[in-house]
Amino acid sequence: MNVVVVGMGEVGKHIAQYLSRENHDVTIIDNSPTALAEAEEVMDVLALAGPGGSLATLRKAEVGKADLVIAVTDDEEVNLLCAHTAKQLGAKKVVARVSSQDYIEGETGFYHNILGIEMVISPQVLAAIEFQKQIRSIGAVMVENYAENRIELIQLPLDEQLKVVGRRLQDLNMPAGTLVAAIKRDENLIIPRGDDELLLNDEIFVIGNVEAMARAEEYFGKKKRGAAKKVVIVGGGNIGYSIARSLQKDNIDIILIEKDKNICRKLSESLDDVLIVNGDGTNINLLKEVGIQNCDALVSVVSHGEEINLLSGLIAKKLGAQKAIVLVHRPAYQDLYEQVGIDATVSPRLVAANQILKYVRRGEIIGVSILEGGMAEIIELIAPENSKAVGKKLKDIKFPKGAIVGALAGDNGVIIPTGEDEIDSGMTVILIVTPEVRSKVEKLFSV
Repeated sequence: MNVVVVGMGEVGKHIAQYLSRENHDVTIIDNSPTALAEAEEVMDVLALAGPGGSLATLRKAEVGKADLVIAVTDDEEVNLLCAHTAKQLGAKKVVARVSSQDYIEGETGFYHNILGIEMVISPQVLAAIEFQKQIRSIGAVMVENYAENRIELIQLPLDEQLKVVGRRLQDLNMPAGTLVAAIKRDENLIIPRGDDELLLNDEIFVIGNVEAMARAEEYFGKKKRGAAKKVVIVGGGNIGYSIARSLQKDNIDIILIEKDKNICRKLSESLDDVLIVNGDGTNINLLKEVGIQNCDALVSVVSHGEEINLLSGLIAKKLGAQKAIVLVHRPAYQDLYEQVGIDATVSPRLVAANQILKYVRRGEIIGVSILEGGMAEIIELIAPENSKAVGKKLKDIKFPKGAIVGALAGDNGVIIPTGEDEIDSGMTVILIVTPEVRSKVEKLFSV
């Protein structure tokens, strides 16, 4: 596929690097020669310096021959102009990133087919949605659903008190209908085999049918997951407002702390069921006053204060909050935040990049989830009738190392498969794969 990515910020770099790693023909455009040089050092791309909204630049990049043009600079007007112009020049599909919610439909975070642009996407709205998912699933780091919500994937940390630490996967007596599909260890993501051991401080990704997941969480020493009852939000910007507005519908006790009095006044006019507090979200006495010690989740989403988000999250945890979820602008910091005690982080730029990658995948498969910034993918597809994998037992299919079938779903329910199970035509197949072997796995399911 021939792809042009305009803008080499965090979103653009993530998308370009991922697509180039899959051997797509990628051209990158940016005004900054430094940004282009840095990108060329880590990915196989064609770099072109120039303004993304310039007709001359787009013609030079031959966007008219592109299968996809992705405009993700920090200027939404440039992105819309670039995408619209690329479409007029003949690009097959175009995607644009915006900051304003005026272009976004409802609370989805994206809008299809506006100004001839196939997809307009808002990192801020998508980030708010991701925060809401985290709040509604207290007890797990991450939750994803597949096969019409019949299959669930959760991410759980392991601590020293668990008996599973130091044991091989094949020796675990896990609840029926569940499987450890991946292990995050330090900076690596492992697609495990039966003889892999679980180590202290690993984070595991467990997949299974929805009915069995509560038992799996208990097996790994976690409290039964459920929605939060009390949430404290620090930051009354667009993301904080979107989170509070959505959570109002869930009968959650919501307290929103904002430093700016004028913003507090506006929030109080539009959020009827939210307690608005004017103050500093890092003030220990204030956090105690709002009952942070009895809080299910502290959500810190100050737009221009990454250090404030980190500090308020750490203070909240120290004071007794069950979970701290914070906004991170630089995705490279996510692991560091979690290492020092933050339960979960959300990067608007990374969430947006992942949503765009899902769009790129559309047509090939039903859906995709990007794990740990692209270290692995969860792929959901329907097994085609004449593909190589259909009609064979899993043990007879030559899956490469770095790939695993996590679950199968058919008319008879969900199967967490063994080597003896067979893939039937029309089954929903959930695969966990690393980028290096993705193309090999896809060939097994191609016609």
